[in-house]
Amino acid sequence: MALIDELKNVLEKSELTSEEVRAFESGLMMLTKEEQSVFANIIAQDPELIYPLYINYKAKLHAAYGTKEDWEDAVQTEIAQLEDFLARRKVGDEIM
Repeated sequence: MALIDELKNVLEKSELTSEEVRAFESGLMMLTKEEQSVFANIIAQDPELIYPLYINYKAKLHAAYGTKEDWEDAVQTEIAQLEDFLARRKVGDEIM
């Protein structure tokens, strides 16, 4: 299934690179139109959720085709990437 325009527009306006958008789109195409619409609304309301959701998606995709160790590695990678994301968003003692 193709992406609905609403979701495509939200992704294109995000801070993801074009490569990240293409990778994320491939997974989002598996959602129904209704699920895509819900996802687009969530991201439109809080655009900062897109990067953590993308990291989570990639970790699970990576782990889905592997072993228990692959899953654990994917989780550790996701945690490290989220910590990096938060560190880049941190200003003083606050996360912006």
